[in-house]
Amino acid sequence: MNDDRGARSAATKVLDVLTALAHAPGPHRIVDLAAATGLAKATVHRMLRNLVESGFVVTAPGGCYTIGPRFLGIAAAALAEDPRRPVIRQGLERLRAASGLSAHFVQRFADQVVTVDSLESTDPYGLPARPGHTAPVGDTAFGSAVLATGPGDPPPVTVRDDTDGVRSIAAPVLDGTGGVIGAIGVSGTAFTLADAAVERLGPLVAETAATTSSVLRARSTAGPQRRHA
Repeated sequence: MNDDRGARSAATKVLDVLTALAHAPGPHRIVDLAAATGLAKATVHRMLRNLVESGFVVTAPGGCYTIGPRFLGIAAAALAEDPRRPVIRQGLERLRAASGLSAHFVQRFADQVVTVDSLESTDPYGLPARPGHTAPVGDTAFGSAVLATGPGDPPPVTVRDDTDGVRSIAAPVLDGTGGVIGAIGVSGTAFTLADAAVERLGPLVAETAATTSSVLRARSTAGPQRRHA
């Protein structure tokens, strides 16, 4: 029996449903969303009905659901407002161009890491890039890179075989105080990121993380950038 995992507020439950919808490629069935959120199927169905009416969720064939245009619009606006994003995106573009692999920037939230921005692999057999993906902080190279560095420590490069045959290389991105704001790197299969590729790309990931950190540090020292219409 599902007990809705305690006394969560209505707003928290709605956010949990939206997070589950964004976490993995859809469309999603109600039963799967209920399992992912710990909510009763009737509760999930009621919330989805309201979310569809407001445009945050859309229906899909087979009684399934996926993220809607209003949710995507909010996510896009949030990314556009982050002054660090253009700098981080330059690093991602450099990594993808040099490796052909999917490139990602993740940030830590509590005991999870969240993919904030990513670029799709140029290889037709490459791994998909999915912003919004979450994973336990200790289960990925990106999470390990975030955990392995503190203020004053040299930025490490972390190589790790993640779940489902995914291999990643990541290094931390630091802010102006030397604190870790996230990790940047690439992901591929054990074939596309074989040992020879790791040996070649490891220094590039480290250099890209260091360059991104330096630019962000310089911008924070210079103060906020003025926007032009």
